Amino acid sequence: MVFAEDLNLKAMSRGMLCKHTLDAGFGQFLNILEFVCWKRGVYFERVDPNLTSQTCPKCQTVTGKKELMTRVHSCPECGYTTDRDVAAAQIVVQRGVVAVGHTVQASGGIGLRRSL
Repeated sequence: MVFAEDLNLKAMSRGMLCKHTLDAGFGQFLNILEFVCWKRGVYFERVDPNLTSQTCPKCQTVTGKKELMTRVHSCPECGYTTDRDVAAAQIVVQRGVVAVGHTVQASGGIGLRRSL
């Protein structure tokens, strides 16, 4: 299974990174990744990107905005500490697994829905 944030690239292209976001080909990368997953029979899902770097993967508490220079996630509720990017990736995986669970339930548990 492969999960990726469903980023709003048009909104990102209006921000501080503007032209660089479109030049980097983020959208094309995700489209190619989705196609390769489909071709190889690997489940691919885009998940909600909201608050992935602000949510604790252990207790689901929203810890608030972090400055970009803050590279460590530290939850004041449960005490979980890890690299900020690792915590965000764990949230993406959790949201993807939940999406797979909903897909399996909707199809009667027979199989997984494939994108593309």
